[in-house]
Order: sequence, then C-alpha cells, then structure tokens
Amino acid sequence: MVSLTEGKESQAAKNIPRLTRRERDVLAALCRPATGEAAFNEPSSIRDIAKTLGVSDAAIKQHLLHLYDKFDLFEGEDRRRLRLANIVLTAGVISRAELGDRPSGGAPQGELAAAREAIALRNWRHAYELLSAADAEGAVRDADDLEALGEAALWVGKHDQSIDARQRAYVIHAREGNVRRAAAVALALVINNVIRLQMAPAAGWLAKTRRHLAGESGCVEQGWLAMAEGLAALASGQADEGLRLAKEAFDAGARYRDPDLRALGLVFQGVALTQLGRLVEAAPFFDEAMAIATDGELGPMATGLVYCRTICACLDCFDYRRALEWTDAIDRVSLDNCTAGFHGDCRTHRASIDVIRGEWAKGESEARLASEESEHFDLSHAGIALHEVGVVRLRSGDLDGADAAFRRTVERGVNPQPGLALLQLARGDDGGSLISIRSAIGETPPGSLARARLLPAAVDIAEALGDAVEAGNAAGELAAAADKFATSALRASAAAALGVAAGMKGDTAAAVACFRQACSLWLQVDAPYEVARIRARLGAALLRLGDNVAAGMELDAAAATFRRLGAEPDARGVERLVSGGA
Repeated sequence: MVSLTEGKESQAAKNIPRLTRRERDVLAALCRPATGEAAFNEPSSIRDIAKTLGVSDAAIKQHLLHLYDKFDLFEGEDRRRLRLANIVLTAGVISRAELGDRPSGGAPQGELAAAREAIALRNWRHAYELLSAADAEGAVRDADDLEALGEAALWVGKHDQSIDARQRAYVIHAREGNVRRAAAVALALVINNVIRLQMAPAAGWLAKTRRHLAGESGCVEQGWLAMAEGLAALASGQADEGLRLAKEAFDAGARYRDPDLRALGLVFQGVALTQLGRLVEAAPFFDEAMAIATDGELGPMATGLVYCRTICACLDCFDYRRALEWTDAIDRVSLDNCTAGFHGDCRTHRASIDVIRGEWAKGESEARLASEESEHFDLSHAGIALHEVGVVRLRSGDLDGADAAFRRTVERGVNPQPGLALLQLARGDDGGSLISIRSAIGETPPGSLARARLLPAAVDIAEALGDAVEAGNAAGELAAAADKFATSALRASAAAALGVAAGMKGDTAAAVACFRQACSLWLQVDAPYEVARIRARLGAALLRLGDNVAAGMELDAAAATFRRLGAEPDARGVERLVSGGA
C-alpha cells in the first residue's frame, strides 16, 4: 500500500470532513484495490467505481468533485484520485469491513457475501440478481438474507418475490420468538401491499404488527408502529390523530437515534398540519425533513417518502414556489438510484412542476416515463403521472389522447378530476361535465385543499353554461379557501373565479380589477398558461368596456403564449375574440 509523503496530505488526514453515506460508499470503492494481494499502486478507476455501485460515470465524477473539495484537493493537483485514496487509507476514514474484506468462498456463499456488499452499497439490481440466484440453489435460508432479498426485490419492482422473501423471513422470526424483528418485517410487508394498492393484506400485516408489539415497550419498533398507524389515520382523514402519532414517531426516532424514523416523523407532522389547514406551521417540518434527506444520511425508503410527501404537500397546497425550490434541490442530489428515493414518484412531481411552468413537452415526456417507472413500484403515482399527460393532451386539443390518459388514470386507482369534467366540456357534453364536477366536489370535505383544487373547473363549466349562480357559489367558496390557506396560486385562482362571477353578473369593471389581480399573482407563480388564460379574459372584459387598445395588448400577449405552449384551442378562442367572432 502507498504511504503518505507530503505534508498537505498529512494535514488533510487530521481534519477529516463530515461525509455522507454515499460519499463513504464511493471512497470504499475507490480504495478497494488495497484489499487485494497485489501492491496498491493505483486506486479504482471512475468506471470501476461506477460499476461497483451500479451508477453512471457522471454520478461518480460529481461525487469525487465534492470529495476533492472536502479534502482540499484543488484543481491542478496531480493524480487527485490517488492522493484522495492515500488520505482515506492512512487516516482510517474507511474501515476494513467497508473496503470489502470478507472470507473467500465459492457459490453460493460467495454470491451471498457479494450480495451483502451490494446491499450495503444500495446496488439493488446486482444484489437482487445474486440473492435470487443463491435462493434458487436453496442457499438463502437465514432470515437476514431473506430480508435483504425482500428489500432488493422491492427496489427493482419484483413485488411478488419481495413479499415471498419477507414472509419467509417473518415465519423464521415468529417461530424463534424474535418478536421485534417479526414486527419489523410485518411492517415492511404493510409497505409492500400499500404501494400496490392491496389494502386488505396491508391491514392484516398491520394487525400482526400490533399483536407482536402489544407486550413490548421501550423499543424503536413501537415508534415505527406509531408511524404506520399515523399514515393510516392521515389516509382516512383523521388529521389530529395522525399529528399525534407522527409526533410520537418523531420522539421515538430522536430517543433511539433512528434518523429515518425522526425524518418521517417530521414530514408527516407537516402532512397532518397541512390537512388541518395550518400551512404556516407545516412548512418548517417539511423543510427540516428535506434538509435531512438531501444530506444523504437516510435509507432509501425514508428518503423517498420524505421527498414524495413534501412535494405532494406543496402541490396540494398550491405552494408551487416551495415545490420548485425543493425539486431543484432533489435534482442536485439525485445523482444515482441510491440517493433519489422513488424514481417514478420523484419524476411524477417534476413533471407536475414542468406543466405548471409551461414546459409541456418536457412535462409530458417526464410524466409518461414516470408512469412506466411507477408501474413497477407505486401504482398511485402512475395514475398521478397519467393525469398530467391527460391535462397536456386536453390543453393541446388532443381530446382522444386526453381521454385515453384519464382512463388509464382511473385504472390505477386515481381520481381523474378535474381533468375528466373539463374533457367532457371540451367535447360539448355540457350537462355531463356539470354532473361530473358536482359529483367530484361532493366527495371532498368542505373547506379542504382537495376541494379547492376542483373549484376552478366548476367555475369554468358554470361560465360555459351561463350559470351565474353556480359560478358565484364556486367562486365564493374558492375565495374562502384562499383566505384560509393564503398561497399565491390559490389566491390567483380565487381572484380569477371572482372575476368570472362578476362579469356574469354584468359588473365588468369589478371583473377587470379581479383579472388584473389574478394576472399579477399568476406571474409571481411563473405559470404561463394560467397567465395567458387570465389575459384572454381580461382582454374580453376590456373590449366590453370599450378600451380596445388595452384589450388588444392583453389578447395579443395571450395568443402569443398559447401558441408557444401549443394550446391550440385557447389560441383559436382568442383569434375568434379579436375578429369579433365571440
């Protein structure tokens, strides 16, 4: 092995920086040649490190750049990889276990040892291939290896194999009286079933977990049970109970120094507060949880859940600015499969942001890919992604494409509203669209964010039908929601709705004032399609007031944006308005 010869390296070895879990993986792979019999004259190449960790060369280059900065190995120094390896090995930054020292042995024991190493590095595909091969030979009999097979199978979308392996591990723990481990595996099986929308088996495994832990106290598994029960409470609308249980989980995570449980306790306290309408209180919980997750210290399941719940909550709350900022943060750290969490889920949320920002081609492409990825992992996010595809197709005038996307959304257990009602309206089914949106609104709690998401479509449909009372009622409820939740996008939607209602009552001056306010707010959100729609309405109102010059400017701006986005039906509507055809 090489030795340190330069003072700068000696000094760096004395000042070891804080490393993320993934950076330690990279360093271990970098220094792995030191464990062989040959002299260590050269550390692993970038390509070898990438192959070991199951990621791209670009991801490894980015990690190494961060490590060079942390160890003060600046640009221009010769052979920085070798110098970094010198520091790491001499200072004992990486343990022999992390370097991969293990007993030699042929298959299947060699496969199991290599699989355990792949699991530690979160190289799920390689781990699954090795463990499934060993299992086929009857070598996977230990509960720990069965749990590892279940974990690897989950992350490569092999749900049947994951469930089978975990059930076998559960039987071993239960038979041996290892109550806490049995409970932990039962909770993992809850997750297996929930993400495939198999709620009855999920409830059964949750009941098993409760039974195992009924006589236990003072253990981290109790905290994980509280977390699972908190999720169930939130899913059923019991926000107060969900908040209590999320706090209990957070406390257990802090007490037992479980960072995954602590971060999840934070994020689900945020979710509960959001459901309760306490958005200002919720924001710090989301931000702290995301700061922990982006540091790379959480396991893959916790990482994915924190990302997913935070961005979902931001979108549900119309807090598009925070969603955009955290999406950018996610992109910066999502260098490989091991830090990004749930790929289909994260891509789904990025697609939603792209659509809001007017990047429709990119958003639709991302949404289609997200749907394909989520098909193998989380069916609900496959449905959410398909709804985004439907929205883009609808706005582009491809009604058949929108119909196909919304039908696939339903097949995956996700409500296709309000897109479906707006599709019915676009096809000329005015009565059907009104029934559809009324039904969707009636199924959501009054004063909720979920209901607020449907109300703008109700205003659009009422406007098309000429129903001033219906439009006024929906606009009033949306305004109340905007006062309650106070995000810019929701306030913009409410101002636009009030403008429509005022115009339908004949108060054009009030409509103009509302539309100007809505335009200003949508500009702050950076939502070009919504801005263009408001400009079109504002231009029409100004025409009614006789202010043709101002109207022309607004209509020209709207038409230009619609054409740029590819919103052909809207562009044609503006053209008809300008030519006096509407």
